[in-house]
Amino acid sequence: MTTTKRVALVGCGTVSSNHLHALLSVEGICVCALCDVRIERAEQARDTFFPQARVYTDFDTMLREEELYAVHICTPHYLHAPMTKAALARDIHVFLEKPMAITAEDMDALIEAEKNSRGRVCVCFQNRFSPAFLRAKELCDADGGIQTAAATVIWQRTREYYTESGWRGRMATEGGGVMVNQAIHTIDLLCQCLGKPTEVIATCANHHLKDVNDVEDTCEGIIRFDSGKQASFFATTASVAQKDITSILLFTAHHTVEIRMPYLYIDAETVEKTEDDRWFVGKACYGSGHACLIPRFYEALEGGDPMPVSLVSARAAHDIFLAAHRSNDTPVSIS
Repeated sequence: MTTTKRVALVGCGTVSSNHLHALLSVEGICVCALCDVRIERAEQARDTFFPQARVYTDFDTMLREEELYAVHICTPHYLHAPMTKAALARDIHVFLEKPMAITAEDMDALIEAEKNSRGRVCVCFQNRFSPAFLRAKELCDADGGIQTAAATVIWQRTREYYTESGWRGRMATEGGGVMVNQAIHTIDLLCQCLGKPTEVIATCANHHLKDVNDVEDTCEGIIRFDSGKQASFFATTASVAQKDITSILLFTAHHTVEIRMPYLYIDAETVEKTEDDRWFVGKACYGSGHACLIPRFYEALEGGDPMPVSLVSARAAHDIFLAAHRSNDTPVSIS
């Protein structure tokens, strides 16, 4: 990059460390501002990563007072769309954590807002760039391509995970449960493997913590794609086991390739470990994709190239979770 670009981050919770860690290695970037409603979190992020950054507790104030090239949005889900639109209105580029929005109307509004701005948006589906996924695709392509797939997301989330957050577990603020929060990355990878989704049939349930949540903790179903291929999925945060496991099975004509990051398996035999643990700076489930995707975002801006994960590209996975919520075991079409 030829000149230093001023960048900010809002939402200094757990995932922000992956962003800030990656930003340390992006040439020509100056993280000048950090924002969180809990000032101590913003101060801790400043002291750990960028001591020169100014600290804010109000996003709109930060946008007014700072001359920004880009902002990373890592806030609770319900704030993603309004904060992105506010940044785009000032022609500020946005690196946006998933989900891009929690309603179809807000997705439409974001896409329209980007069209009317000089700012551009990249959605943080970082697992598209994880070494495990990229290597699995190579192996499947060498065997004639993926014919079908099956994904499982088996996690446990406690009462405290929801009650201490102030926003998780509520449709109005989280936009859903396991599908929008934990499984959406896996659903996105299924789309990258099989094409544009056209139909979903699913069932959703809330098996535990009913007094805390009004969203699904379990969902299962089938996704059909415009390629004529199908994928099955099962996702839960109501597992009785305390270990989180995410698995994607990709079936070719002759083999089964399993992604269980950071490992790959072919026909149940370990192939290789594909990722360096040093990049697991937040939760291990985040993988190392932030370190690949964030530099690509800035390279695309500098070169005038398409976003590595555009709003339109990201929408497929969002359409699936919305369709799953509506399905109630009946097919729901996706246009």
